[in-house]
Amino acid sequence: MSTRYQLSVCPHDTAKNLAGWFLLNTYLQRKLGLAMRFDPFDNFNVERERVLAGGYDLVYANPFSALKYQQKLGFVPVARPAGVFDETMLVARRGVGLPATRPLKVASATDKLIVHFLGLTLLNQLQVPLADCSFQMAGNHLKAAQAVLAGQADVGFVFNETWHGLSASTRDALEIVAATESQTASHCFCVGPTLAGRLDEVRAVLCGMDADPAGRRILEDLRFSRFEPMDLAALNPLTTLVQ
Repeated sequence: MSTRYQLSVCPHDTAKNLAGWFLLNTYLQRKLGLAMRFDPFDNFNVERERVLAGGYDLVYANPFSALKYQQKLGFVPVARPAGVFDETMLVARRGVGLPATRPLKVASATDKLIVHFLGLTLLNQLQVPLADCSFQMAGNHLKAAQAVLAGQADVGFVFNETWHGLSASTRDALEIVAATESQTASHCFCVGPTLAGRLDEVRAVLCGMDADPAGRRILEDLRFSRFEPMDLAALNPLTTLVQ
């Protein structure tokens, strides 16, 4: 009986285009000559815990999850979307900026995503001690922005992709106090130990999609230009960041 593998994809991405990820799974099965099941999740905490519990062989993970999968299960990053990075915007109500009152009330989606840790570097750059901050976890990036708009928080950590997806009126009501431009964090494909012997092959298939008409159509559907190679060294800055 042939082995059946399992793929998991970060819910942030499946929420944008679930059908495209099913197409990608089919493409990978055909190119790699294997059977791979893909059952999407709608909550990143649930998805992360399920992967950490075992049974998954290939994942497309957000940066924080990728780091945890590598540390706890031995997954190895192999490819990421070219030119697409996770960055953090520190936002405040327009015209108010960074208040001098302390504690500074900071809204963040969760401290289980890299956006939060990148946000902490912005506070450091602005010479705001973490001891002078009161953090509230809003649940997602949009709610973090809404907490600032509603006056429930002074500032908020907002994922760059979420910021660009906000309505013009919402962006007009907010201002960016500071933003990271580190280009150190990105969503990526990671290969688990069960597929370790085919790691280079998986990387080659992913990074060759833009040269294949069928692969290029899937990339366009997912709004990626191409995947570029990635290795373990790319996680080193994240390890330092979350310590």
